[in-house]
Amino acid sequence: MERFAKLAVGALNQVLESPVTERELEMPPDPKLGDFAFPCFKLSKALRKAPPQIAKDLTEQLKNKNALPPGIEAIPTGPYVNFKVDQSLVVGALLGDILKGPGLGEYGKLASAHRGQWVLEYSSPNISKPMMIHHLRPTALGAALDRIGRYRGFDVISINHLGDWGTQYGKLAIAYGMFGKDLPNPTINDLVTIYVKFHQAAETDPSLEDRAREAFAKLEKKDPEVTALWKKCLEIALKDFNRTYDLLGVKFDHYWGESFYQDQLKPLIADLKKRGILVESEGAWVVHVTDPEGRELPPCILEKSDGTTIYASRDVAAAVYRREKFNFDRMTYIVGQDQRLHFQQLFAVLRKMGHEWVSKCEHVPFGLYRFKDVKMSTRKGNFVTFDEVFQLARTRVLELMEARAKAQDVAPLPSAELEAIATKVAVGALVFHDLHSDPARDVDFDLEKVVDFEGETGPYLQYAHTRCVSILRKAAETKQGDGAFDPAIIGELKRDEEVALLKLLGQLSMHLERTLTHAKASQLAHYLIDVTQAYGVFYRECHVLGEKPELTRARLMLVEATRRVLARGMGLLGIPLPDRM
Repeated sequence: MERFAKLAVGALNQVLESPVTERELEMPPDPKLGDFAFPCFKLSKALRKAPPQIAKDLTEQLKNKNALPPGIEAIPTGPYVNFKVDQSLVVGALLGDILKGPGLGEYGKLASAHRGQWVLEYSSPNISKPMMIHHLRPTALGAALDRIGRYRGFDVISINHLGDWGTQYGKLAIAYGMFGKDLPNPTINDLVTIYVKFHQAAETDPSLEDRAREAFAKLEKKDPEVTALWKKCLEIALKDFNRTYDLLGVKFDHYWGESFYQDQLKPLIADLKKRGILVESEGAWVVHVTDPEGRELPPCILEKSDGTTIYASRDVAAAVYRREKFNFDRMTYIVGQDQRLHFQQLFAVLRKMGHEWVSKCEHVPFGLYRFKDVKMSTRKGNFVTFDEVFQLARTRVLELMEARAKAQDVAPLPSAELEAIATKVAVGALVFHDLHSDPARDVDFDLEKVVDFEGETGPYLQYAHTRCVSILRKAAETKQGDGAFDPAIIGELKRDEEVALLKLLGQLSMHLERTLTHAKASQLAHYLIDVTQAYGVFYRECHVLGEKPELTRARLMLVEATRRVLARGMGLLGIPLPDRM
C-alpha cells in the first residue's frame, strides 16, 4: 500500500502550504473507513479552524484541483481526511508486487545502503556473568532493527559493546587468584561462583576491595599477569555468549567492548583538561553539564581520584571514535532505562566538546523483566539466566505439542524432529513476547501466556505460517496450483475477507518504516498479529482447495502472499519458521 500512500500524499501536497510525508498518515481503526487517514489537528492553529472543518475543506480542494489519481477517493471523517483505494487497483498491484520473484521475493525492500550509515549498539552483556534473561531485551530489539534497517536501505554497523572493563575485573582477578586456580576448564558459571565468593570474603576482609582497585589499576597499565587473566575471562564469556547468539540467529559486525577504547582515554582526558572542559572536584575530574534546555545535570565523572577511568569516559571515547570512523547518520544505543541519566550526561559532554553530530545520537531505553508464578530452578544471586528461561519454555512447548498430537489422535513426530521444532517454537515464543511489548515498559513473564498457541504470541504466528505451508503443499500434491501470480484470475478475489487481507499484506513496508522511525519492533509485531487474524478470518470464510479451478488458484495466490509476508516479517524479528507444528 506504500505506493498508494505516496499518491495520496502527493495529492495532499498540491493543496497544503507545507508538504507532508507518508509517515504522517495513519491507519483508520476500521478498514471500512478507508485505507489511510490524514489527521488535521496540527493545521488547526495556523488555519484557525476546527479539525473537522479543515478535513472538509481539504477534501473539497482535492476534488476541485482534480489532485487525486483515478481509483483513490478522499472522504472527510471527523478531524481526518480518509483515503480509500479502489479494490481493483489493490488486488492486481499488490499481488503482483508481493509474489514477484522466487522464495520470499523482495517485497518491501529498498535499495541497499542508500539511506546512510546507522550505528547500532546493542546486547552489551557483562563478561563476568552468563547471559541474563534481561539481555534478551536489547539483543532481540537491536537484532530486529539491524535486520529491518538493512532491508530498508540503511548501511547498518552493529556493535556489541561488551562490559569488559572496570573495577569489577580487578575483583575478578583477585577472586580468580583466591578461588579459581584449581579449576581445570572454568566456565562462565565458575566465574560467577568465584565472584560471589569474593564478595562474601570481602564482608569480613575489607582490604580485598582495596586489592581489587589496585588490580584494576594494574590492568589499565597493561600489567602482563592481570591482563592475561582478563583475556582468559573474556574468552570464557564470549564462548558462552556466542552459543546464545547462535540460538537466536544474532550476528554483530564488531565486538568492541569498553576495553577497545582504552588506548584513546589518556589523550581524551588530557585534551579535555587542557580545554577546561574537565575540571577537578573533590579529587575526581568531572564535566559540569546541562541538558539541551539549559537545565543543570549532575556532574559527569570521567576520571576517579585514583586516576582510573569509568564507563562514561569510555562511552565518550567510543562515540568520538565511531563518528570519526563511520561518519554515521544515526547512532542508537539500546540500553536499560536505568541509564537515562548516563546518556543525558554523555550527550551533554559531547555537546560541550562542540560535536554538533550528537543530535544524530539517541538512547532507546528498555524496561525490566518481572516474573509471575514461575519457579526458577537455579538463581545466582538475584538474577535469572537466559538459558534457564529458554529451557523452561522449551520443555513446556514439548508438553503442549505432545498434548495436541494426542488430542488430535495423530502419530507423534520422531523425537529428533519434535525437539528441533520445540527449540524453534521456544525461541520464537521468547523473542516475540519481548518484542511485542513497548521496549520502555517492564515485561511480566508468564510462561503459559508466552508459549500459548492461541494468544498474541510467537507460536500463534508460527502456526499460521505452517498452515499456509500446509495448504500450498497439499495443493501441489493434488495439482490444484502453486500460488504463482496470474493476472488473468485476480478478478476472482472479490470477497471482503480476501480484499481486507490483501490490503493488510500491502502495509508491510509502512510498518517496517514505523518500526525504524520509532525504534520499536512492537510496531511490526502488532502488524503481524493483525495479518494472522485477518488470515484466520479468510481461512474460515473462504475455502481454498476444492473450489472451481480459477477460484482455487486465485486464493492460493493469497495464501502464498500471506506466507511470504509472515515469513519475511517473522524473519526480520528473529522468529524461526518451523515447517510443521
